[in-house]
Amino acid sequence: MKKIFIALSFLIVLASAGKKEIIISAKAQEIDSAITYLKLVEIAKTKTPAIQIAYLNNGKVEHYNYGVKSTATAEPINTETIFQAASLSKVVATYAFLILADKGLLDLDKPLWQYYEYDRLKNDPNKELITGRQVLTYQTGLVNWEAAAGSTAWKNSELKTRFTPGTDFTYSGEAFYYLQLVAEKITGKTLDQICTMYIFKPFDMKKSHYTYTDEIGKNIAFSHKDDLTTSENMSKYRRANSAYTLYTTANEYMKFLIEGVLKGSGLSKKMHQEFLTPKVTTALKGKEKEKDKYLKGCLGIRLQQNEAGIAYWHTGSNGNAKSGGFKCVFMVYPKSQKAITIFTNASKGNATFVPILNQVIGKNQTYWFYNN
Repeated sequence: MKKIFIALSFLIVLASAGKKEIIISAKAQEIDSAITYLKLVEIAKTKTPAIQIAYLNNGKVEHYNYGVKSTATAEPINTETIFQAASLSKVVATYAFLILADKGLLDLDKPLWQYYEYDRLKNDPNKELITGRQVLTYQTGLVNWEAAAGSTAWKNSELKTRFTPGTDFTYSGEAFYYLQLVAEKITGKTLDQICTMYIFKPFDMKKSHYTYTDEIGKNIAFSHKDDLTTSENMSKYRRANSAYTLYTTANEYMKFLIEGVLKGSGLSKKMHQEFLTPKVTTALKGKEKEKDKYLKGCLGIRLQQNEAGIAYWHTGSNGNAKSGGFKCVFMVYPKSQKAITIFTNASKGNATFVPILNQVIGKNQTYWFYNN
């Protein structure tokens, strides 16, 4: 695919912070041709200050970097700028858990209580029924979060299953954190150490971490609110949480998609197949919608079946409209060997996903993950 050289000298009105307009000058860019820089500008306008994209096409990864780390400083992002991967963290953690299972260190069908008696679960009658497999297929009965994750209220809250584990579906970050505690206990290592050993180092993901470091802070994207003003606080996660604290770049996450999702590096062929085999309908019983005919849950990763065939995907969302946030998504097409990661630094950055996918992957398919 040929490269397009676009010399740009114009001013973009990116957002308004109160009554003050934030103006950004776009300089000359060298852009690989799947979508143009100008198109990214149109897609991003009023939705997110920055979009960082890595796109695997014809065996090569193309990069697109539009916008700024913070509307307060107007410092531009680049391929090396760190974003919060939000719930995309779960898929990388899943891969680490599967490697531990492959090595015989973790039995996915053994009750987690037998590995680690989690104090927050001690009063729940179903505490001895929850397994690693149920965590990865969201069938534990635990809610997403009992309180704001990481807060004192959360640390002091009790976990309560809403149904008998294994009988229904509900998305749960709490469950992933429990499985992380088990993995850390049986290995004697932190989540970051586990992932560095089995994923980050072998896959050449040098900038990826589940905890904040000063090095990360040197080139990091800040979260933004709905009006695209910079969030006052930047989350510096000092304790890893497999559900949402991964710091990475679109390019490094693409390395994981290539080596892990597409190739199965570090996993046995049998476990890699197990990873990508659909297991559950991703909706609570009686709450299914039309889209749920086409979306299935595998082990920690989602599957979409549409006009283009099978694609694996996951979305991520940290923060909210009031405090500011990050939105991200990836999609992997095993048959065509195409993949894309999209990272944004605003609470409504997800509004860019379908327009970008239409431009890059194509308009001739339904993106069911985004259909209500």
